[in-house]
Amino acid sequence: MKKSRIVALIVIISFFFTAFLSYNFWDISLACYFKGLSQSILNIAETVTIAGESKWYFVVFIPAYLILRFVLKNQGWSRKIFFLLVSISASGLINLLIKWLAGRHRPVDFFNKGLFGFDYFGGLVYETTSFPSGHAVTAFTLATAITVLFPRWRILAFAAATAIGMSRIMLTSNYLSDVLIGAACGIIYALTVKYIVDRYNIELVQK
Repeated sequence: MKKSRIVALIVIISFFFTAFLSYNFWDISLACYFKGLSQSILNIAETVTIAGESKWYFVVFIPAYLILRFVLKNQGWSRKIFFLLVSISASGLINLLIKWLAGRHRPVDFFNKGLFGFDYFGGLVYETTSFPSGHAVTAFTLATAITVLFPRWRILAFAAATAIGMSRIMLTSNYLSDVLIGAACGIIYALTVKYIVDRYNIELVQK
């Protein structure tokens, strides 16, 4: 097993373990703490969290792919953009299914109704779609995919993903455990797409 895969496996296991601890010991206390943040800090978090919305990447990547593939005839870069598109699309679809299955109450349900935990098959409504954090999934899927394509950007990519994940907790839109599982899932999704790409011998980096 390559060193990078071992590191990824250790990170994923660490995220799952820490999420388990957070769910049982830290989620509620952290949510209560962050609910008391000043509006100026929350405004910054609101700006950062926008970067975790997948729609913006589709707006950029779809036209970029079409231009690179059919206008500029650049096979190498069009494959890179397509890899990013598939990674984000797959992560979004799978995450919607998990959200529906889990039906976890968001912090707003705890503050307003005292509800905490899971309401399985609770429907795709905002209040019960906290797990996993969709923003964290998108951010860490993209960070992992960027690391695959451009290893030099890995620190910046994961720093940005971490900031997006933190913004969800600060805004009490998600619990810490939601973000940690979202991060782990994002890494898994991108690496799975990379595995499939490798199986079909599609060059991404060397083109």
